[in-house]
Amino acid sequence: MDPGAPSPRARQRAALAPVFGAFLLLPPFVWLFAGYRTVFGVPLIVAYLFGVWLALIALTWWLTRQVGADAPAHAEPATETAPPPEP
Repeated sequence: MDPGAPSPRARQRAALAPVFGAFLLLPPFVWLFAGYRTVFGVPLIVAYLFGVWLALIALTWWLTRQVGADAPAHAEPATETAPPPEP
């Protein structure tokens, strides 16, 4: 296996992240937090939704670090060069 290539486990985690996020945002699960309770004056359901949103952003950031870019880190970026002008 190429040392610059991501591990299969990291790719599997990255593939499951949207499924995990969708599960956390399904109405039956969100309804568990619906009610008249508040967290620092904010309704609990709003705090839950923003908390899940923030957690998914953090999870995505972490997973992109695990999976990495498709190109190896030591590769030169591709640049386009124009042909020389004709005399």
